Amino acid sequence: MRNRIMMATIEEINENGIKFTMAELAKRLAVSKSTLYEHFTSKEELIGTVVDSLLENVRQQTEKIIDSNLDIKEKLKAVLLTEPNLGGLISNRFIFDLKRYLPDVWKRCDAYREYSWQRVEALLDQGITAGYFRPIDLAIAKVIYNATINELLHENFLIRNNLTLLDTIGKAMDILYYGMVARETENN
Repeated sequence: MRNRIMMATIEEINENGIKFTMAELAKRLAVSKSTLYEHFTSKEELIGTVVDSLLENVRQQTEKIIDSNLDIKEKLKAVLLTEPNLGGLISNRFIFDLKRYLPDVWKRCDAYREYSWQRVEALLDQGITAGYFRPIDLAIAKVIYNATINELLHENFLIRNNLTLLDTIGKAMDILYYGMVARETENN
């Protein structure tokens, strides 16, 4: 039942935003509000649990990539593109509502981003040592990475440019990964 409640919460947030009521969620699930409160003491705890679950899923995906047989370059690209996906379960609205209405829960996403950067930095370091990547200042790379994500997470940017969060971050990571110089195959 707990997982069913969490999945219905994601649906509710994606459709109606984070300001849904527990009564609306109970109706969606065809259960009583007391059933919800048997599993979660509050709406904030419920949403926090959903976010924690999504982030754990992404962490597991990241670890599978790190432990895979992909080469360093492929691992780096895959890890860079893993964070925003969150299993394809979240909408732009979910992200923006979290930032706006539940900043304490949003801090968990920021904490995950720090973990994610540590994994990216380790791959960059390995790739630089192995000669796959040119030497770069990792402290500056971290600032660029974080600043890019932070700027892209502004609701107005996405609306103004008619973009989805997933597509936008994917395109940004592509620019960060490949740079702006045309790849050799594109020149031929």
